[in-house]
Amino acid sequence: MTKKLSILAALVLAVLVTANSVGGTYAKYTSTFTGATSSARVAKWAFEINDTAVTNSFTFNLFETVNDTNVATGTNENIIAPGTSGSFAIKLANKSEVNAVYTVDYTVTNAANIPVEFSIDGTTWTTDLADVTTPVAINMNADTTITVQWRWAFVGTGSANYADTQTDATDTTLGIAGTGTISVQANITATQVD
Repeated sequence: MTKKLSILAALVLAVLVTANSVGGTYAKYTSTFTGATSSARVAKWAFEINDTAVTNSFTFNLFETVNDTNVATGTNENIIAPGTSGSFAIKLANKSEVNAVYTVDYTVTNAANIPVEFSIDGTTWTTDLADVTTPVAINMNADTTITVQWRWAFVGTGSANYADTQTDATDTTLGIAGTGTISVQANITATQVD
């Protein structure tokens, strides 16, 4: 009988252990949730100047715009004289996927002191285009145009900046030498709007 009691005790113990382990697996809630994958792409940063995609440099030939048939056309150089003028348009298109602010900085090199004046509004004339640099906002997928005008007044009294210093004698001295040069470089800096 001891043997039967031992078997019975072992069976009861086995039932209790099984019931406890089975009861534990069915006595709680569990859930697993998988989130959707989130990804992003870097916004495009791209500009066009005068309808041409640019990365580092663009063509800015201000003095190629001489509009006076009384002055010779240079073969490999631009030729200016008293009475000549012209203008050059810079169309900047923001093809980026972010808004930007841009500035145009101009560097004028005029060691010969040629009495050339510049304007971006046709009213205010200056000898240094650095005076007209102003930041301009340009939204994505938008464009704006800046027109740079230049002139060498035929007589000093027609000049806003050289009325007292431009004379026939000073113009003629520049013409006799025929070697004086003036150059303008434009640098555009675009900065993302935060």
